[in-house]
Amino acid sequence: MKSMKYKSIVFMLLLMIASLPLPGFAGPFLMAAEGYVYGQLSNVRQERSINKVYVGEISLGHESFSNIGSTHLWQFCFEKNRYEEIESFIGKNVVVEFKFPKSNDLLSCAQPNELLEIYTVDQDFSWEQKHLIGNIHTSDPEVSSGVKVGRITNLTRNKNMSRIYYMTLQIGRGGSNFHHFMIDDHDLYDFAINALKNAALVKVHYSDRRSYGNAYGLGLRSVVAEIEVIDR
Repeated sequence: MKSMKYKSIVFMLLLMIASLPLPGFAGPFLMAAEGYVYGQLSNVRQERSINKVYVGEISLGHESFSNIGSTHLWQFCFEKNRYEEIESFIGKNVVVEFKFPKSNDLLSCAQPNELLEIYTVDQDFSWEQKHLIGNIHTSDPEVSSGVKVGRITNLTRNKNMSRIYYMTLQIGRGGSNFHHFMIDDHDLYDFAINALKNAALVKVHYSDRRSYGNAYGLGLRSVVAEIEVIDR
């Protein structure tokens, strides 16, 4: 009798979990990844851990601060011997190249991402092509399509999956509204990297697809179809 009662409770809990609403965009399930982040380096600090690791904070995008500070912070770990180099970028708009997971030397750092490179935004980049129409390879059914304008703040390549990339766009010329996309075209991803490094204002054409291969279940994901540079 107790066994049946226990099984009934477990079954009810599973039903409750299964009925929870899924997010519109389920983030990438990343076992190993590398990518780029754009924003203002707003903080560098030492974490009080055994190995004295250091952490940097990026305020994503352009003017994403509110009255209570930035609501979109992205953090990374780095080693002590790079502190002076990283600290010199405080207050500047930078691009950070990162990897995940961290090296063994940084395991005591609470943040998941490790800094590889950091440099300022390339305002002198010369565009040979400002508009690239890519391909959408997914067979997931289209639900809707649209266009959004903003700056690319995050790009991530999942090293365990070929031709699957993730992108975050800060909507408009600044602020705290962000939208997540998927890219499944290599040329579009390379084009997006240049746009991020240049902090260019871009127009993103996308297709909302109902995803059946989502690691979290059914949901919508916005797949990039084309990117057009319209300003800096």
